[in-house]
Amino acid sequence: MMRLLVADMANERLELKSLRVLVVCAKPHVVAVLRQVLGIAGILDVELAADAPAAIERLRHECFDAVFCDEAVGESDFGRAARRSEGLLDPMLPIFLVYGGPRRRDVETARDLGYTDVLTRPVSATTIMRKLRLAVERPRPFIVAPEFFGPDRRAETRGHVRRNDRRKRQPKKIKIAPAARGEIVEV
Repeated sequence: MMRLLVADMANERLELKSLRVLVVCAKPHVVAVLRQVLGIAGILDVELAADAPAAIERLRHECFDAVFCDEAVGESDFGRAARRSEGLLDPMLPIFLVYGGPRRRDVETARDLGYTDVLTRPVSATTIMRKLRLAVERPRPFIVAPEFFGPDRRAETRGHVRRNDRRKRQPKKIKIAPAARGEIVEV
């Protein structure tokens, strides 16, 4: 359903037209701004959910290519709920948290909750295109562990550490195949 985005700006807008995005926000002015910025980025199919339960219900029955969630809804653990919900059509879909002015610990908390990335308001069309491209073309591996399911929280991969691993259970890492989103490939 989702097509790879290309570097050429004109082609990028054509490709982004095919994306279907869900915006989760209860504030009308924030929704209007996000819709306008997404439209400038070339994303025309923008749907709205006012709260987390409505968004999760829509994600169970409809296919979306990405979700943008406002911080007011995001603080209610929407990311964790969306990742852990049974019956989602695509549990590995990119979920972006749109924050007013996050600090480093806010970004770390959002990643711990399962968000793909955090965008700072005011967000630009260029930032949205760049973050979406990154999430589509080079998605982070997903971690499947008893206490966490979501994209790898580390922004960059680290080399092998030469120490004894003290974890009792090894988490599984899975990669998303670019041709078939949603397919789980164990590593």
